Amino acid sequence: MQVEVKRAQAGDIPVIEAILRDVAEWLDRGGQHQWSAEDVSWKSLSRDYQIEEFYIVYRMGDPVACMALQDYDPVYWPGVDKGEALFLHKLAVKRTAAGQGLAAYLIAYAKQCCHERKISALCLDCWRDRAKLRELYEREGFVCVKEAVLFNRYDAAFYRCQIGRMDIR
Repeated sequence: MQVEVKRAQAGDIPVIEAILRDVAEWLDRGGQHQWSAEDVSWKSLSRDYQIEEFYIVYRMGDPVACMALQDYDPVYWPGVDKGEALFLHKLAVKRTAAGQGLAAYLIAYAKQCCHERKISALCLDCWRDRAKLRELYEREGFVCVKEAVLFNRYDAAFYRCQIGRMDIR
């Protein structure tokens, strides 16, 4: 499988929206609402993300997955200083590419970004009741560090993956 990860640029906004919308619609069909159409519009996303924080996976030239990586997240991870961790958000794989290891591929890519930036942790949050998603993160080396209800509506699980200090130079 020929796969390439590219950092997003302004022209990639429709690609990111399409990937996230595909996943949001699939979750809705399965009764697991997570993101509304508005949540995955760039108008909404741009309140929390810069375009260059997104990475897109292309499989044989087609965009099939994305994620955002931030170096600071005081809303979900207060107390973690800038530069102490990278924060993975909006990990999404289109249904046409599901089950092909692309989520794990993106996680590995995010870990490599930590290495390159000499950052010792990769953090993320997800819905607490998403067992399969949580299993994926745990298989990839993440440890649940807490669970909490955010904004009186988001039952969240917070995960941290320690990036080996010996590997960071």
